[in-house]
Amino acid sequence: MIINKITATAIATLAVSLSFPLAGQTSFDATSVLTASKTITGQPLRLPKTRSPEVSSVLVEIMQGGESGRHKHPVSPHIYVIEGVVSIEFDDGRRKTFSAGEGFLEAVDIWHNAKNLGKKPVKMLVVFFGEKGKNNMIRP
Repeated sequence: MIINKITATAIATLAVSLSFPLAGQTSFDATSVLTASKTITGQPLRLPKTRSPEVSSVLVEIMQGGESGRHKHPVSPHIYVIEGVVSIEFDDGRRKTFSAGEGFLEAVDIWHNAKNLGKKPVKMLVVFFGEKGKNNMIRP
């Protein structure tokens, strides 16, 4: 009877330990999205010099044929395209295109417009590294 309890306990312990990763083991994959020190226009990464830093993120969706409207940023937002294809168009005629799975640092203090020229909605995660109480997007 005692041997049966010990055997049952050992089997239960073994079953539990096999179903969970041991310390130090990993059970996930990590794929690098972006490592950058320059924006898509070649500007150096600009972060705010402030005593009140704030990180904010928004999910942006642009429907087929839609656009964000002309705007600029005081700091470099990190953008990750979740779905679709987005075209970033600058006032000087330059255009950069990004597809699902790509990340980029958007330009600083340069007027631009994000457009969806594709056949399905564009979904993006936009992360701002800004200053508490300050706008991260400036419109004309």
